[in-house]
Amino acid sequence: MQKIKHTFFENKRLASLGVEPISFSDLYQKLPTVPERLEFYMLILVTKGQGLHCVDFIDYDLRPGNLLFVRPGQVQEWKDYRNVRAEVVLIDPTALPNDELVKSKGVDLLALQDWQNSTFLTELLQQDILQSISRLKRDFEDFDGSELDISLLRNELLNLLLRVARWQQKVRVADKVTSRSRKTYQLFIDLLEQEYRTEHSLRYYAEKLGYAQSTLSRACIQVEGNSAKVVIDRRVALEAKRMLAHSSASVAEVGYWLGFSEATNFVKFFRRMVGVTPQLFRERRSELRC
Repeated sequence: MQKIKHTFFENKRLASLGVEPISFSDLYQKLPTVPERLEFYMLILVTKGQGLHCVDFIDYDLRPGNLLFVRPGQVQEWKDYRNVRAEVVLIDPTALPNDELVKSKGVDLLALQDWQNSTFLTELLQQDILQSISRLKRDFEDFDGSELDISLLRNELLNLLLRVARWQQKVRVADKVTSRSRKTYQLFIDLLEQEYRTEHSLRYYAEKLGYAQSTLSRACIQVEGNSAKVVIDRRVALEAKRMLAHSSASVAEVGYWLGFSEATNFVKFFRRMVGVTPQLFRERRSELRC
């Protein structure tokens, strides 16, 4: 079966660095015509024009001052971008800073997993981010592969990410969540990302992490307003939607790949979560692309 296209950070010259700042005009010629699942982080700061970009079935307007963020594992579709001018930074996960640089008392200061896919920056912050990207691009032009240059560029990347992280924290809804709940939630999400294909039971995750089921649910409710079981089901449903919309796998194959022993059980689950059958969802997505 045709699978979802995976896109990796594949610039051999920059493999040791894992960072590439690029203008959208230079990226334009390389844009895929099919949806792609990223295996790296991507920041896009729109400076001129208007357009449309889709991340996991949500369309985001691209306008000046919009900061678009896509994380590994998410599926994006390049839509209306002909008139867009933007600055782009591609980041391989291996290029992220060491724990001691971004953690304080066990708390991840960057919290990339909490970033919204699309935010609009204040004019002042937009200028600050543009300056950070300009500095990164300037030093990138002189990159010679040395450890000194790698350290310089990665530290400039950290400065950029921390600046955005501070803004993301301000716009985050769940800004009063206790550090303990957030840590519990993140441990759960990390394990869920590894196991969601085969494990759909809250009991499994609770036992694996050593928490009571109620503890996991309280943490999930505090962070995103849903119980842990709902978080599990929504993650499975999202992957099902991705495969139905962007691959040639049959409904039965999608269900089997996601751990459902019977196609009928998968259809019932999908209808409960999405509101339509898998086949109808696929047909509607196909009509949208026509």
